[in-house]
Order: sequence, then structure tokens, then C-alpha cells
Amino acid sequence: MSNVVRRGPFVLLCVLVVAFGTKLSAQDLSSRIIKPAADKAIGTSYSPGVLANGSLYVSGQGGRNSDGSLATDFQQQVSQSLRNVQSILHEAGMDFGNVVWMNIYLTDAHDVAAMNEVYWKSIGPNPPARTVLVVAALPHGEKIEINCISARNTIQRRQIWPQGWPQGQHVDPPAIQADDVLYMSAQGGTNPLTGKLAVDFRGEVKQALDNVAAILKTANMGLKNVLWVNPYMSVSGKYDVMGDIYRTYFEFGNTPGRGTIQVADLPNNNHVIFSCIAGADLAKRKAVRPRNMLPSPTASPGVLYGDTLYLSAKDGFIPEQGIVTPDFELQLRQSMRNLLDGLQEADMDFADVVFSTVYLRQINDSDRMTNLYGKFFKNDFPARTTLQQTVDLNAEATEQISLIAVRRRKE
Repeated sequence: MSNVVRRGPFVLLCVLVVAFGTKLSAQDLSSRIIKPAADKAIGTSYSPGVLANGSLYVSGQGGRNSDGSLATDFQQQVSQSLRNVQSILHEAGMDFGNVVWMNIYLTDAHDVAAMNEVYWKSIGPNPPARTVLVVAALPHGEKIEINCISARNTIQRRQIWPQGWPQGQHVDPPAIQADDVLYMSAQGGTNPLTGKLAVDFRGEVKQALDNVAAILKTANMGLKNVLWVNPYMSVSGKYDVMGDIYRTYFEFGNTPGRGTIQVADLPNNNHVIFSCIAGADLAKRKAVRPRNMLPSPTASPGVLYGDTLYLSAKDGFIPEQGIVTPDFELQLRQSMRNLLDGLQEADMDFADVVFSTVYLRQINDSDRMTNLYGKFFKNDFPARTTLQQTVDLNAEATEQISLIAVRRRKE
């Protein structure tokens, strides 16, 4: 009987290896920091990459060389940014073909075409789902920053193309499904079947969400499967308009986690786009709501999918009071407290965070943010991207932060 007990885990491991077509190791079921030897990220309160449960979360990578120098030519900066991402992937035993979800941040809308020219020459034959955003500023005067999520298992990876949607050599796949998680390229207000952009903002919101629904349907999912949504808008004063339409697509109290962000500009004349992550197994999906948060028709504080928690973006509001101070550090402390509420509701804490995005009202606050933000993490830091999303310096919130956390064991 004892021999059977000893052999059981080995037999299970063999079954998993056959099923997934890849060699499993302790690294697939645990967490470790990924740091290329040439990386100089010391004392910066972020890790270049975090590998957790077979997924790699990569911090925003700018266009600087390992010695800190920055090329004057923008396309050289794009190439270096991609190489910086690739070096982290290589350190984890991966490459661009493992990337499932990528975000590219630019500070000038005129650079989109030049960026794309380099991107399509570099990314290889299996491009990821992708979102391109134009923001107001990036740290240290960078003009481009790229972050991503990659999946170790490429056997169970497939592109999702709704019927009739345009395909081509330089067209982002509408979505990538890796195992049971679907990563979606940004969906805007253009009808893929006609190529026409909706005539007004409301029409763009509806068309974009219809595009999301079409991708989900092709992947044998529905809107209930959505875990995390980032609506990005390039126009102000439309938050309630977007929200009124958005809430009709999702179930009250069971909405995805969400971070609604106004950015400086969006490619292809879009005024709103939606970037989404969904999970195929509804039995693994659970909306997470701390006791001090009321149910919302537009966003759950977080959604737990298996061992992965997708937290809505939080700013320095106090429940039922709003933002009560203009002080940057006090708002940041409250934002982290709000995020911790969601983590604790899922039996996690900051040690489980693997991926964060920090949106600042002013990029000049990035050093202050880094110093205080880092105090919330005892040992290893998550991957992180920092940016100033708009030029609106009158916004009440001085910062906003979204997180992904993975319940995992340390190596």
C-alpha cells in the first residue's frame, strides 16, 4: 500500500506531462523573480518579471540599453524595448511565441506607424493579443514602454478569429486563448465586417462591446466569462455615458473587475476601446467584494479565477466618503488599503501580487510613488508599469492602481 502512495504523485505528473505537452517543474506551480543578468533594476520597487503558476508577468520595458543610454532614433528605441522584453522572456525559458497579452504605451500618436513597422518585423509568426495606447508621459522621458503576460504552455494556445473578421500578415489576432484563459486585443468602435467606425461615442461603446461578445462567442464563452476589463477613453466627460451602456452587458453584482482610464489618445480614430481577459470555466470564477463595498452594476472590486485574482483599479477614495485629501501620499496609502481589502477577501496579501499598473496624475510623482509603494511589499516586488495617462492635472485622484495576484507557494 505504501508503494502505491509513493507512486501516485509520479503517475499524476506523467499524466499532466502528456496532457499538456510540456515538461512540468516546481517553477510551474510556484513563484520566482525573473531578472536578466544585465538588468539594472535595483531599489526600484519592481521586478523585471514574475513567473507564477506557469505564467510570466513582465514589467513595462522602455527603450534604454542596459547601460541606461537612450537612442535618439525612435525606431531604435522600439527595437530596444522589444529586446528588453525578450531578454526577460529568455531568462524564463520563453520567447515572443509565448506572449499572450501585450500592452504598448506611446507618448506621441504620430509614432504609432513607426512603432508598428518595427513591431511586425520583430514579433514573429505568433503575435499576441495587443493593446496600443497613447499616454501623456512615461518615466525618465521614455517614448515607449511595453509590458506583457506570457504562458509557458504553447501546446494549448490558439488564436480566436470570429467568422468574417479581417486577417492578414500585420493584423493583431482578436484574442489568444492559452489553456482556459482568453486574452483579448483592444476592441474599439469599428465594425470588423464593414470596416466602418460608429458615428458617435455611444455607438462606439456598443460596437466595441459587441466585438467583445463576438470574440467570446467564437471561443465558446459569454460575457459572464469576463474576468477583467480595461475601458480606455480618449475623451473626457463620457464616463457616465460609457457606464450606462456597459452595465446593460453584464450581470449586476457579478461584473468583471475593471479599471476605467482616460488616456491622451487612441489609434485609428477611436474614442473608447476595451481590453479584456476571460476564463472559460465559470466554476472557477468568483466575484470578490470586501464588506465595505456595495454591489455595483459596472464593476466588481475583483474577480478570482482559480488561483488568480484580477483587482479593479483603485484610487484614494474612502468608501462612502470619497477622496477627502489632495495629499499624494495619503491618497496612495488609501489606494493600497483599498487594494489590500480585495486581496484579503480572497485570502491573499501583497506578497501574492505579480503584476501592477500605476496611473499617475503627474509623472513627476513617480519617485515619491516608488518610495512609498515599495514599503507595502516585504520581500519580492511584482512586475510594474508606471505612466501618466492624460494631461489633466486637475483630476481629483492623484493616482490609480490595478493589480493581478496569484495565490502561490514560494520555491
